[in-house]
Amino acid sequence: MTLSQHDRLRNLLLALSDAALDLANDGVVLAHPREGSALGLVIAPSLRSKAAHVEALACAVLRHAGVSWDAMAGRYDVTRQSLHRRLSAATDQVAQDAQRFAAGHELSVQQELGLLVVACERLQQNFDSALDAAPEAWEARRKTPGWWWERT
Repeated sequence: MTLSQHDRLRNLLLALSDAALDLANDGVVLAHPREGSALGLVIAPSLRSKAAHVEALACAVLRHAGVSWDAMAGRYDVTRQSLHRRLSAATDQVAQDAQRFAAGHELSVQQELGLLVVACERLQQNFDSALDAAPEAWEARRKTPGWWWERT
């Protein structure tokens, strides 16, 4: 069955929302003053990968909505050729994947939204006390050899 332009764009937007919410959940984890920074180097490679995935999906949405490579390149202040070379393959791949895995993205968006709500509420409730306690916790860590290996 061939999908309509409307359905293809909807699936792309759904995939973009899923990827952005996944990235946002990791961002909320990093925002915790006491524990977030300790995870920073552990999840940094994943964050880069997730951000690149979000960028490719955003580019795919824009392309499907009629935005040219030239217009996007102007926004990035790069040449069309360099932007196309960097993003075209990933954009094509995520566009295909968005169509194949739409049902999975539907479920994942709901899960990610639930996780994000809980994580934000927890961070909001505990942020001030965590921030007040964080410098002492980090000082204690500084004096504990190998503490960082206990987290991974």
